[in-house]
Amino acid sequence: MIEKHFEYIANYLWQQSINNIDSILSNEEKKQFNITDYYYLTTIYNMDNPNLGEVAEKLKLTKPAISALVKRMIKNELIEKIQSNEDGRIYYLKVTEKGIKIIEGDNAVYSKLTGLISEIISEKQLKELDTLLDKVVKLLKN
Repeated sequence: MIEKHFEYIANYLWQQSINNIDSILSNEEKKQFNITDYYYLTTIYNMDNPNLGEVAEKLKLTKPAISALVKRMIKNELIEKIQSNEDGRIYYLKVTEKGIKIIEGDNAVYSKLTGLISEIISEKQLKELDTLLDKVVKLLKN
């Protein structure tokens, strides 16, 4: 039974994410944007302005693959390359305002879901749920 609840919540979150992406990207941009790009975008965002090598390592991709990814995401104005002041050979990746809107749209949906949960359970139960989810996340990270 719990699996059905997870399935519904996951589908709800994904649909809300799609709606958010649809409101931000043009039809042409949406044709070039896929779930893998979404994963790459959120990874870069969470790495806080990484360089190309760091992204390649994190995503377990080759530098040529990262270069192709970066070109496509720059073309769609989702990230930008910033040259290092210390070493002109190094470039850092920064998520643009458009990319941030995609990510923050999802964060708003997560906040809405948290708000709905907090309306139907006590503060103590909410803390217990947070502890339980923290344990699940730690298991998933292993």
